[in-house]
Amino acid sequence: MLTGFISFFGVIIGASLQYFFTRHIENQRHLRDLRSQAYMDYLKCICEQAQFRPLSGTKEQQELFSRTADSKARICLYGSKEAISAFSHFEVLGAAMGSTEQRIAFIQMVSVMRTDSGSELCLNNSDIQNVLLGVKD
Repeated sequence: MLTGFISFFGVIIGASLQYFFTRHIENQRHLRDLRSQAYMDYLKCICEQAQFRPLSGTKEQQELFSRTADSKARICLYGSKEAISAFSHFEVLGAAMGSTEQRIAFIQMVSVMRTDSGSELCLNNSDIQNVLLGVKD
């Protein structure tokens, strides 16, 4: 009788632990997916602004700015403190690519976002800069 009770109790504890660990892992995965999607949406908006340069006051510009603001808000909600700090530094510098310091801050922000999304650490930020901003002579 005691052996049966202990076995039943062990099964209940094991099932409970499995449930809680699985739930925790799923929550972490969901958060990582939301974070990665926010980062990706922001970078897509930045690329659209750089490539298409919508005319000021047009509906396209308003929609692009709206999507950019939405992705920024989601980064503030789901982003890591390192990503938000790098993002803040980029914004303080003007959130543009006009100076070397701004480009470095942007590349650093992308590198942090990349690592934060689960990718391996990129040791050479110049590779990211070459891909996103082009090769500068």
